[in-house]
Amino acid sequence: MLFDTHTHTYFSELADRQDEVVASMQANNIRYATQIGCDIETSKQAIELARKYELFYATIGYHPTEGQVLIRENIPNVVRELEELLLANRKYIVAIGEIGFDYYHLEAGKESEQKETQKILFFAMTELAQKYNLPVVVHTRDAREDTLRYLEESGIRKAIIHCFSEDYTFAQELMEYSDEIYFSFSGIVTYKKSLAVQEAARLLPLSKILIETDAPFLSPQAVRGTINEPANVQYILDAIKNLRTESSTEIEKMIYENSLRIYKISN
Repeated sequence: MLFDTHTHTYFSELADRQDEVVASMQANNIRYATQIGCDIETSKQAIELARKYELFYATIGYHPTEGQVLIRENIPNVVRELEELLLANRKYIVAIGEIGFDYYHLEAGKESEQKETQKILFFAMTELAQKYNLPVVVHTRDAREDTLRYLEESGIRKAIIHCFSEDYTFAQELMEYSDEIYFSFSGIVTYKKSLAVQEAARLLPLSKILIETDAPFLSPQAVRGTINEPANVQYILDAIKNLRTESSTEIEKMIYENSLRIYKISN
């Protein structure tokens, strides 16, 4: 069994094809996928999909790029609305996310201001996660040092580093902080030039590895140029199998069990 731990099939590229997406998952042995919220509206859409399809779970969160333009005084209201969603749909929600830090998309002339807003939002969201003992799904881009620093300051220990695109040293630093952090590999691990990511996938403890598509984005190399979907998570698993020395069966079994563990899902 496979588990796509991070997908967004509610986006327009796939929104009208949900039955087809699910059928393809079933045909390719994909047992579950987690629909990841990026703001209030997409969190609602993620929940709707989880309510409709047994194969889907959901998260609620606020992506840093979306969050950096929030009026800071409104952040408590945003978190309150997300908490209301959580309380009304608790059985479908397995994490808070995606949240984190993205310094690649900062607006020129507003860098310091938007970094600070991302930080305020991150701490508000990690407080929500701790309140309900949920893991967080962390987005980090061009924000390596602050991601590690603020994770430590937040005290949050259960986390998924989504779409891992850093090197093994960064993963080691995170594991030194917490033994409850997992690293989710996307289609990036299949790209020929992603040598640092591939090295991390090779060296990390197998017990800390997850796989994801981040659909409809980041299609694996074998289907690059097409719209990504959860069924393509098999290509990411294959890439990791090719990088590691454990048996194919052990790798598949452990990664699936890791996914159930971090999301607290009983199979």
